[in-house]
Amino acid sequence: MVISGVTACFVDTFVRRKPAIRIWFNTAQYMLAAGLGGLIYARLGGSASLEEFSFTLIPFVSLVAVFYIVNHGSVALAVAFSSGVSVREAWDRIGSGSLVTDLLSSTLAVLLAVLYVKMQFIGLAILVFPLFLVRQLYQMNLQLQEELEEKLELMVKAMEARDPYTSGHSRRVSEYATAIARELRLPATDLDGIKRAALLHDVGKIYEEFAPLLRKEGKLTAEERMTMQSHVLRSAQLVATAARLRGPVEAMIRHHHENFDGTGYPDGLSGKQIPVGARIIMIADTIDAMTTDRPYRKALSLARAIEELEKYAGNQFDPVLVKLVAHSPGIRRLLAPERLAAAEPHPVPVSAKLRPAWAQPSRR
Repeated sequence: MVISGVTACFVDTFVRRKPAIRIWFNTAQYMLAAGLGGLIYARLGGSASLEEFSFTLIPFVSLVAVFYIVNHGSVALAVAFSSGVSVREAWDRIGSGSLVTDLLSSTLAVLLAVLYVKMQFIGLAILVFPLFLVRQLYQMNLQLQEELEEKLELMVKAMEARDPYTSGHSRRVSEYATAIARELRLPATDLDGIKRAALLHDVGKIYEEFAPLLRKEGKLTAEERMTMQSHVLRSAQLVATAARLRGPVEAMIRHHHENFDGTGYPDGLSGKQIPVGARIIMIADTIDAMTTDRPYRKALSLARAIEELEKYAGNQFDPVLVKLVAHSPGIRRLLAPERLAAAEPHPVPVSAKLRPAWAQPSRR
């Protein structure tokens, strides 16, 4: 307990330079996890010695399990109480993703004990130095991936800067999509993927071919609409350059304009064939399009926007998700009171109803 506490305190203070409250919390929870784990290990008959090595499976597995639960559980509780997310989501975000890695890497403790008993500090060096190099390579790769994601987000900002009416659009869509996914009680890993995909869903519009279409005030021609529809493919291709975003995030971006009845693009998927994240992003995208000002109309109220969603539920939108959004306190919290007050509360003119009010002219 003393060794783990001193180590945690030193690293958090001088290496990670964390705030004092986090230093004390991490020090305490590491000491608690080590103490309880060691106690269980000893009570179940596990032996500890610097002179000879003895391994028994059940005490060791119990030690690892107790350390894992206390370590990750205490952090999950702290995150839940300090951030307002549920304990379940906090646990998913902190513990579930590292379960296999932590359990497998814990077996290195056995190898470390053997090497120390047999070779003392030389044995430690044999294992510690390679692990340090592997960690450094992992950190470098992670840093490169994060930098690439940051560049993609900068592209989103540059793209939105071309059109003042869409400024902040991707950020808001990301917030709405995350709120919907959270109320759907999706796992934390899915929440993170949907949040990223929603933020980057239109990043392909950074290409110059879309610039004149985004600035055009009139109705798009058939050829221009086809070009605009290709933005989902361009966005997915651009996002796929980041390894961490390939797969589910890439698929959500590619399919966020697929209609529930199969009439959307680019692949004509329908129903449950469309990734749930893509169905969520389509609704979040539409909510923001309707509740913000456009050159051709004023913003609609949330109630009016939900009417439009319900009108096209089952055709364009997933009816289950529309029902969820219609009763979503999270969406209402995100739509600021001043925006709701300023939004147009009455039905739009008949001439604007020839197509959905939020789809004239098509830019999404």
